Amino acid sequence: MRLRTSFGFVIVNYLALFAASMWAQDLGPHFRKIKEGIYVQSAREVNSNASIILTKEGVVIIDTGQTPIDSREVQEAVKKLTALPVRLVIDTEVHPDHTTGNFVFSPPAIVINHKGASEAMRAAADPNRLTSLSSQSPEMREAVQGYHLVTPHVEYQDKTTLYVGERTFELLHLRNVHSEADTAVWLPNERVLFAASVAIPNSINNIRPFVAIPDMLAAIKMLKSLNPEIVVPGHGSFGTTKIFDDSERYYALLLERVGALAREGKSLDQIKQELRMPEYKDWSYQERMPTNIEAAYRAVKRN
Repeated sequence: MRLRTSFGFVIVNYLALFAASMWAQDLGPHFRKIKEGIYVQSAREVNSNASIILTKEGVVIIDTGQTPIDSREVQEAVKKLTALPVRLVIDTEVHPDHTTGNFVFSPPAIVINHKGASEAMRAAADPNRLTSLSSQSPEMREAVQGYHLVTPHVEYQDKTTLYVGERTFELLHLRNVHSEADTAVWLPNERVLFAASVAIPNSINNIRPFVAIPDMLAAIKMLKSLNPEIVVPGHGSFGTTKIFDDSERYYALLLERVGALAREGKSLDQIKQELRMPEYKDWSYQERMPTNIEAAYRAVKRN
């Protein structure tokens, strides 16, 4: 496995220990095969996605599951698919519903995300997380055995390219779109894009105070320009670039309506009370609309 970044960082190649076993397997109802040797797990529609990518030199995992139970399920699926070890874990963001399960695969896997990810994960770490998870169920208590916070061992800047076995992985930083460090993963040969959480199908996204809608739209435009065949979002079902198209239309309409009300002299609180988006009433997470309006208000006031 070779790691080449825009700032010249290089990791020495790994040697494959075993020949990969590529026979078809029943991995269970939570897994879907999207390309040869590429599998996506999502235990529920709103869960974060975890993905398995097989190579001749070992396995690459993209995000490690909503909970440690999901992480263990991914671990068992890998064992069914190949005798090779997990070489690399790529975190597409810093939030625990994507990263808590890092401990399941590392060691031996190297964890990677954009610069700033480790600092953000340590700052947000909950010292009571192990106790909280263990109290949920006997199944969860078993799954969290050995839990400890695993932050990225490698942090790249802007973009980087990884070569693992026969596959090429391009890591692209998405600025101010969801968390403190967001990474899209592009497989150019397979034309599969793991798009992080910049666009969530049929859902109102969780927009934090540092997130900017113009930056989200710029990232979506850049990702669409790759012309992917399959898009795997951070949450929800994989699909096509329609995921991006739907998000673009939503934000365009949101900005238009917030802008119109702001030009009428309405305050942010008044806009929150008056604005309606009936076209998206069936989207999940309607409770997030106030923070979406706040982000749109910041954007229109900045212009």
